[in-house]
Amino acid sequence: MAAIKPITGMLRRGLITDLSIALGLGLVFSNAFWYGFHVPRTNARDNYYKKLEEQRAARQGA
Repeated sequence: MAAIKPITGMLRRGLITDLSIALGLGLVFSNAFWYGFHVPRTNARDNYYKKLEEQRAARQGA
């Protein structure tokens, strides 16, 4: 009967590879969301309210 080779090294290597890929992709997509969607929308919102406040101040003569 032939002995079966242990697979512990393959399991550990696969786990490290899977975790590295998952963390890498997570960082890439989270940065894409943050700088591609969240920051521009936040800046647009802040500019909108700044413009409203300037208009309100101009109407009141302050």
